[in-house]
Amino acid sequence: MSHMDRHIKLEGSSNFRDIGGYRTRDGRHVRWGCVYRSGTMHQFSASAWRWMSARDIRAVCDLRSIEERELAPTRWGGPPHTRQIGADYAATYLFPNTADSHETGVNAVSDGLYVTLPRLLAPSFRAMFNALLAAQTPLVVHCTAGQDRTGLAIGLLLHVLDVPHNTIVEDYLLSTRCRLIENEIQPADILSASNRNAFAHYYAQVLERHGKAALGPRELVDRSGNALLLRAFAGIEAEWASLDHYLQEALNLRPTDIVALQQICLCDDVSR
Repeated sequence: MSHMDRHIKLEGSSNFRDIGGYRTRDGRHVRWGCVYRSGTMHQFSASAWRWMSARDIRAVCDLRSIEERELAPTRWGGPPHTRQIGADYAATYLFPNTADSHETGVNAVSDGLYVTLPRLLAPSFRAMFNALLAAQTPLVVHCTAGQDRTGLAIGLLLHVLDVPHNTIVEDYLLSTRCRLIENEIQPADILSASNRNAFAHYYAQVLERHGKAALGPRELVDRSGNALLLRAFAGIEAEWASLDHYLQEALNLRPTDIVALQQICLCDDVSR
């Protein structure tokens, strides 16, 4: 199966993907239709919401900042009982010191921030894992572009599920090909809110310096060609000694929780 087969092109969506089908080290597979990853959902059409309702989405973890949610609010049209999770934080934590950084674009956080994301987003990651432990699936996790913050969330989940790291990186890098920027935050929305919204203010400066191309997908690698996700993993290992210690100490996941998550999210059969 091609990795692109997991890209679900809902009307109004960007980077909406099923993480099912990935093989674990012990030969099991991630369940299809259990966890989805996505960019912003503020432009979902009626047909997209019908798709969400038909699958009875039970939880949505929104990793966006307060300002992003204000700029592009999700007007929920899915199941009425869906649980909405995700901790609040200010958008200024996402920005480099200047809008003239070589890293530009919506949700194109600076290289250095990948090291701080694990602590910044730990409350939201904890809520996501708790929802999964409560069997609140299908679950959707998303941010604005569905690549950096969502990439780390899914990377940690796939690690918990014992998916090999080369596969985790392959899934992470798919975002460059799956983003549909016409369904993300538009320049007109950014400019109109630039005097009252910190996220919009920053990206208005980016647009002024770099033009609309700055909002498009970029390769998710550093100057040496290494996946930026690995920088987050290295930062975790530097502060917590290992990914497993981070899961235990920062996210409060016990060994029994890991086993439970694998039982919920894995199956023996790769078929849908």
